[in-house]
Amino acid sequence: MARVPAKTCDELNEQLQKREGVVVLDCRESQETEEGVLPGAVLLTRGMLERHIHEHVPNQEAHVCVYSANDGRAALASDTLQKMGYQNVHYLEGGIERWRHSGLPIEGDGAVCLLSGAKLNWHDVRREFAIVNRRVPVLGSGERPLVYLDHAASTHAPQSVLNSYIELMEREYANVHRGTHILSRRATERFEEAYYVVADFIGAELRHGCVCFTTNTTQSIDLASHVMAHIPGKVITTELEHHSNELPHRRRGSVLRARMSQDGSLDMNHLEELLRKNDVKLVSVTGGSNVTGYMPDIHKIARLAHENGALICVDAAQLLAHAPINVKSPTDIEHIDFLAGAGHKAYAPFGAGFLYGPRALMSEAPPYLPGGGTAAQVSSFSAEYLPAPDRHQGGTPNIAGVVAMSRALLFLQSIGMEEIRQHELSLLKKTMNTLCDLDGVYIYGPENPQDRLGVVSFNVEGVSDMLTAAVLSEEGGLAVRNGRFCAHMYMDRLLDNTHGTGSKRPAGAARASFGAYNDDSDVERLLNFITRVRNHKWVGHYRTRGESVSAEFAGRCADQWMESLSPEAEVNDYSSLATKHGYDFEVLQPDKPCRTYLVVDQQTNEAILIDPVREEVDSYLDIISERNLKLKYTVETHTHADHLSGSVRLKETTGAKMLMHRNSPAPCVDQHLDDGDKIQIGRTTFDVIASPGHTKDSMCLLLPDRVFTGDTLLIGVCGRTDLPTGNSEQMHRSLDKLMNLPDDTLVFPCHDYQGRRASTIGRERKNNKRVKISDLETFKEEMSSLKLSPPVRLKESLTNNTKCLS
Repeated sequence: MARVPAKTCDELNEQLQKREGVVVLDCRESQETEEGVLPGAVLLTRGMLERHIHEHVPNQEAHVCVYSANDGRAALASDTLQKMGYQNVHYLEGGIERWRHSGLPIEGDGAVCLLSGAKLNWHDVRREFAIVNRRVPVLGSGERPLVYLDHAASTHAPQSVLNSYIELMEREYANVHRGTHILSRRATERFEEAYYVVADFIGAELRHGCVCFTTNTTQSIDLASHVMAHIPGKVITTELEHHSNELPHRRRGSVLRARMSQDGSLDMNHLEELLRKNDVKLVSVTGGSNVTGYMPDIHKIARLAHENGALICVDAAQLLAHAPINVKSPTDIEHIDFLAGAGHKAYAPFGAGFLYGPRALMSEAPPYLPGGGTAAQVSSFSAEYLPAPDRHQGGTPNIAGVVAMSRALLFLQSIGMEEIRQHELSLLKKTMNTLCDLDGVYIYGPENPQDRLGVVSFNVEGVSDMLTAAVLSEEGGLAVRNGRFCAHMYMDRLLDNTHGTGSKRPAGAARASFGAYNDDSDVERLLNFITRVRNHKWVGHYRTRGESVSAEFAGRCADQWMESLSPEAEVNDYSSLATKHGYDFEVLQPDKPCRTYLVVDQQTNEAILIDPVREEVDSYLDIISERNLKLKYTVETHTHADHLSGSVRLKETTGAKMLMHRNSPAPCVDQHLDDGDKIQIGRTTFDVIASPGHTKDSMCLLLPDRVFTGDTLLIGVCGRTDLPTGNSEQMHRSLDKLMNLPDDTLVFPCHDYQGRRASTIGRERKNNKRVKISDLETFKEEMSSLKLSPPVRLKESLTNNTKCLS
């Protein structure tokens, strides 16, 4: 960043102890000094420095050491002093924060003096984060302190970063550039300073290199792709990439993809082969995987790229806050050309990111987003654009976010990136060593922790990743993530390599990722609850609905769930009760009047959707993809008159067969069914019960413990019979047929408008007023007296559903 050298805390402390005559200058703002100052320091803010330095340091050959909260401002102030003729100037590496973390003496009312000689106090670092004091409710245990292990997604800001952010918002909120008033000047100063902070953090210089501010890493990579778009050649990505480092390149040209090795590392030989055999302009690679934490050797990749005439772009979203980064000099063959990162991955608020890249190349590219701030001169017919970075920063930037991001990077520097790396590595080693010894727990990625960031993705045999994450959260107070982490190609390859491609392969994984303020107690709790999951010792009952899980405390035994089978009780645990029959069951759209049911055979992962709704097809497809299901059939229990069927779209998208009763008029039905027919998915068998009355093609589907009744039997009533092909006499006979089923048979209708989820045959026999009418004529009179309004979408629904319009 600066031409002046840095001085370590130990070096300065030794000089002060020996009274070697060093002048210590504090260039912070006055309000920042409330927590104390270095012994004997002279306070000269940046605005006062040039005017008053001669009063305090008249000898320009004096030894001067400048410090601020951390490196950024002090390095700039030191650079100013050197330009003024001071010959022996240093800035304090890490600033007062590193001094404080090192346990060195501080003067003033707010000073905290730790043990002399302590190199780093991790407990003190931990206290910077309010989140460690957050308590959350857990099943069966009241509350626990939250353990946040989702740093690969986003990190929490420490108090010093939040203070800086709030200070700017409260006292210095103004737009940057071209403003003459003091707030605009101060905001501009802080914003401009952030360029140097980012450059210093990644080991860059800003003569040949350039930093552009963006909103996040995705936009940063997209900007790099934009800058390279006009250059001939292909882009190489890898199978390890987050979608953000894959999709932006796809939309601008040809993309080649380097393979993953068997252990989840990058196949360097394949990468080299792709470079040799193709005209490649850019290699875009992760600096650290958000799935496994694997860190490719980016400088070795840079060398290979440059030797073959290509540039390199590094997605540093995961790397930024967890390991040292040095892009190296542009003259070095291992130099990183582009590097992308974001503040929310590095202990700053959401909304600010950056791209570092070659200044000349970025100034040649067309403006990324032409607009305010990007042009030097605009006429009626032309525009002259500014060089980078302004060329690509259209509109008002996220000023507070950029300042907070720079402050967060300074905070990390005050601790030391190598120290953070070693701290998180120790947590990773402890985690991996224990999990590797647990039978039935699978860890993905390279075995050597040294090759990884503090990220562990894992699965527990026989337990879905969603359930694992839910138990860790709801019972352990552990914030972890699950799924495929926006890295589907990588995750799928890892799962295939570990579990094969059969039906038992997990759909995703659970992930724990460490940060600077995690400690051994956090790891111990994580390991404790993973072991509980492995041993199936959770205390709650969990119900999966799409991508969400609801949990309820079950107590020491399952009495309350067993009671729900009685005819008088509310029916609650209908999902987990299905497990003993060899299938998984889920109510889709549970809070909407139109219900869809998903049944999955556990052995084969073959699935069936009953009464799918067209508007929900995309969510069904997401579920099928995420869980690696094989949709074999869709079933319509009748021709619907109040909503559009989703079966046609599902047929077209998945190849599933559409099943309906033989009396259905729809021409797109693949298989017609009669009373007594069977539907088979894996080892799960449905019996077909013809139940005309609501319509002539109405039918019900029976499993060993439950029946799907369509619009024949509803909760407390039955389906109407006044719509086309309806018949009250047939409805009466169909209800009688259903009442011959066992009392504990669960009832799942196509609709319920009162939010009820299910019933039982016994309960309906006892409470359903329509079922209790034994006389046919009385029943017909009851149905004809209803005088119901026609469904709002009657004509549209019947037209579309009978003609198979998609």
